[in-house]
Amino acid sequence: MKNTKLNILLSKCDATAPVPDDLTAWLDSPPVGNEIITDCEETSLNSDDEYRAALKKIEGLFDATANTAEGDELEKWISLVETYENEHFPM
Repeated sequence: MKNTKLNILLSKCDATAPVPDDLTAWLDSPPVGNEIITDCEETSLNSDDEYRAALKKIEGLFDATANTAEGDELEKWISLVETYENEHFPM
């Protein structure tokens, strides 16, 4: 995987830190059918809500194996997030 801003941020995270209860409940909640992004056919992220939904999608695919359907989907989502971050959060 190429060195993206997301990868840099994730490398600085403490994976052993406990997840707060309110965040755990949100992360473990099932889809309700009103998700903003339902597939990876999007060509760009157009709002903060789409951006947050894409980050959640990446989280669900984070352990995907490269060169598989899930790995390819993960790369597409990372690319969409990276493009959005470059436009909205330039460094």
